[in-house]
Amino acid sequence: MIDGLPRSASVVAVRSAKLSFLSRAAFIAFARKHPELYEYLVMLLAARLRETDTAIAVGSFLPNKGRLACTLLELAGNFGQDVGSGRTVIRQKIDQSDLAAMTGIARESANRIINDWQRHKIISRLSGYYCIENKDQLQHTAELLAY
Repeated sequence: MIDGLPRSASVVAVRSAKLSFLSRAAFIAFARKHPELYEYLVMLLAARLRETDTAIAVGSFLPNKGRLACTLLELAGNFGQDVGSGRTVIRQKIDQSDLAAMTGIARESANRIINDWQRHKIISRLSGYYCIENKDQLQHTAELLAY
């Protein structure tokens, strides 16, 4: 849309979504009338670049346990619901294969880590949803492994 080149990514919706289409010509016409749009786009692109840098660093430098902790914390931030007592339910049904794929690790490795965290009451499963029982411990684990 912005540079006229083919798209650089695809997305998959995790919930039902209503989509709209905006042609390149309509976008350019709107931007000419509202040049402040470019300031917003620069800020948005800078934020996305920072997110990408973080994701690359996590995937490149953290061990599997730290990577999985970061994935669960990100899911909790995007889809989590505080249910009291410091517990956060991730309101998306995700299985171990999904978590492993999102984290970039083997399902077997994710399974071992998840089982360990369940034994230590860091996470649990409630009706097919992951629940973070001890967010501070999960954050500490991610930070501890980052250094």
